[in-house]
Amino acid sequence: MTSIPQPVFIVGSWRSGTTITAKLLNHLPGVCVAKETGFITESLRLLKQVPSAQALTPLLAQVNSWLQTNGWTGRVTIEGFRAFCERSGIEGPRAFLYYVWTLDCEQPLQELRFVGDNTPLYVLAIPQLLELLPDARFIHVVRDPRDVVCSTLNLRFGAHDALVAAMEWNTCLGSWLMAERYLDAGVFTSFRYEDLCSTPAAVLQQLAEFLECPDGAAEAALQHQMQTPGESSVFSKVAESDHHRNLSNPLSAARVGRYRQALTAKQIRDIEVTARSGMLAYGYQPDAEGLHPLATEDRSRILQAMIRDVLRRLRFRIRGR
Repeated sequence: MTSIPQPVFIVGSWRSGTTITAKLLNHLPGVCVAKETGFITESLRLLKQVPSAQALTPLLAQVNSWLQTNGWTGRVTIEGFRAFCERSGIEGPRAFLYYVWTLDCEQPLQELRFVGDNTPLYVLAIPQLLELLPDARFIHVVRDPRDVVCSTLNLRFGAHDALVAAMEWNTCLGSWLMAERYLDAGVFTSFRYEDLCSTPAAVLQQLAEFLECPDGAAEAALQHQMQTPGESSVFSKVAESDHHRNLSNPLSAARVGRYRQALTAKQIRDIEVTARSGMLAYGYQPDAEGLHPLATEDRSRILQAMIRDVLRRLRFRIRGR
């Protein structure tokens, strides 16, 4: 039986920096963070039934559909899964997740200490993830909601209205803050995306210590990233997509504060009054004055924003974006 790596999830809101974090962590020894695997929350019932043949057939179909859509090279098969279980000595839902996570991994399972993925919205399902993997660790990335919204608007996923996008950021942050109250000490860590951009060495050292890497591993990983930011890796296909075009660019403080040029004054105000408490909790200073719409029972404002958001999403779907 091979040694069994520990699962790790990188979570946060949309566009918070989980993918660049995963790419950096893959330069650390014994760490393999796969691309996003959003099927876990969609297929939770089927995963709990693994290795039942009745569950595997529909599960494989769901997973392969996701892998194809998100640029994975590998595909899952019943034969491949059974062979993985035999090689690794792992069974059940853990075996299936590890099987998927290592499809595009260049390192053998027995050389890994941590394996996982960087699906940001798993932050909304941490209790369910712990049911599947009680020993899971979590890395939380938080980013200024104004830049998150700026980066999310006009993409094929996420909200298409600033107020709705800010509410989604609030929900993700609230889920994380609640998780911090029931997760055991030592199984989670959190950092700001802005700090990763401005002081990457300090943040990567924090993460290397969290993943129990040897001395010098963080410095070597950062040097590797800086010298070959666009090298081929499990994320090379991801970097080809429009919304990840900065993945191969060096970390820089220039990534911070883009909302000032890209958003209107009204959009910024909508974000700040909606996400004020979360912003203050993480050191982001809102400029606009005002109360959350629910604080003033202004539900019509939220309803209007949600209708605008749905209509814009429909337009994007119709255009095939």
